[in-house]
Amino acid sequence: MRPGWNPARRNRHVGTKAHGHGANNRLTIPESWYGLELQCYFEKLSSYVVVTKSIGERELKFFVEPTRPDWFYPCTVDDICVVLSHCDFDALNSFDFVVMRQPTRKQHILCPVWGRAIFSFDIDKFRGAAIVIEAQNLMPIEWGGPIVPERARELERLRKDGHEIRNIRRGIQIRTTPNSLRNTVLYRTFLHEIGHHIDYNQSSDDEWYVKTKSMKEDYAHRYASELYGLLSKQGALPFGPIVDDRSFLADGLKREWFCLP
Repeated sequence: MRPGWNPARRNRHVGTKAHGHGANNRLTIPESWYGLELQCYFEKLSSYVVVTKSIGERELKFFVEPTRPDWFYPCTVDDICVVLSHCDFDALNSFDFVVMRQPTRKQHILCPVWGRAIFSFDIDKFRGAAIVIEAQNLMPIEWGGPIVPERARELERLRKDGHEIRNIRRGIQIRTTPNSLRNTVLYRTFLHEIGHHIDYNQSSDDEWYVKTKSMKEDYAHRYASELYGLLSKQGALPFGPIVDDRSFLADGLKREWFCLP
């Protein structure tokens, strides 16, 4: 027969996550929504250089944030301009500007991304749709947890980009190089984010919000793959890195932001 309640008996959940242990010191990205500050953390740039480039008949603005030591942007502003010069009218005009930002260490740990498609981005006096490219470093990337089908497909895409994929005790380790990062960011991520903007612009509000995350990601992956295949057949992609010191100087940029120190 089970004895009655004993107040001296210790709850087996005491001191564990199930009992709330650690809930007040969980690592999170700080956000502030007080007053007039209604920006997400990825809209807050500590300092930046504004670069205006002409692509065909269009002028496109780039907002470039300086990088920290051992961090760099895998592609240059001129690299992105070359890719866009081969895109059609809808792709080139699907967004308003490009933002190249340096994530904080906490942001990189908790929410690492190659890039983002932002449909309403506020920066200084500018507001519009943006493609955000994040600075990277050469530290190995580790993925834990089960390899679900979508993650397996992404690993295969990373292999094709030139990353080294290793099985480790805690899961998967991805070793990068400057060239493999350039392949991922310039030839896949950037085209992927254009795909998100195309999909968003072609959808009504009701259609967009009914779509699941997987539907949106599948469309963007398919768009990027098809566009890269088309431009490859035309001989436009791939191409070597464009590292022009005179262009950096004229635009107020520094070489070390885009190349390894």
